Amino acid sequence: LGSNAISVCFNEESQAEAARKQWKGDPSAASRICSFGGRQKRKKTKQRGGGMGFAAKLNDAVEDEEKASRTSGPFKLPENSELALFVAPGPKELVTIERICGEVGMGTLVVLLNARLTEATDFASDGAKKLFLEEFEPVFSLCAADQEAAPGCLLHRSHPGDWMMARKPKVGPPKVVFTTKTRPGSAMCAEAYENMEIGDVEEAVENALDNIANWFR
Repeated sequence: LGSNAISVCFNEESQAEAARKQWKGDPSAASRICSFGGRQKRKKTKQRGGGMGFAAKLNDAVEDEEKASRTSGPFKLPENSELALFVAPGPKELVTIERICGEVGMGTLVVLLNARLTEATDFASDGAKKLFLEEFEPVFSLCAADQEAAPGCLLHRSHPGDWMMARKPKVGPPKVVFTTKTRPGSAMCAEAYENMEIGDVEEAVENALDNIANWFR
């Protein structure tokens, strides 16, 4: 693809400007850089019990999207974008991305970088939930497994390969515990962890390291 067919979108204009400066003159990063910036920011008020949750941010996002459509118009991708990369979109940006996906259809490949969709607890609609959790294909993921179910384990997937859970022993490289076609849930990770076999040498080394660590407590 040519640079005019690739759009990279950041959440804030300051992030986009930083990318323009850093990527200037780099042919491997040639693209059209844009941002969701320009929307009016709400005044922040101090809240009890921490910051806004996902649902509250989502409600604000829907209101912002409706307000933008009544004023300067909603955010749009640059024309003739064949590849659109959205960097670390949050709840607000996902509302806009859902609309954009409906507008561009199959003519534009949409990629979400570090979207953390599995951490989302709510979506604007059932259609949005299906879009982001079922229709988008995870192409690369490296994250911690549920640490209560599988302590010290990681989940990894690189498209088109399978998902895998790996354990990092105290000595040596990570070891794959199991693989699966779909993202494993907590129950599957817990069952695999409980049935995991640890070699005699590895177990002896880990026990020795634990004993040494206890000396310094």
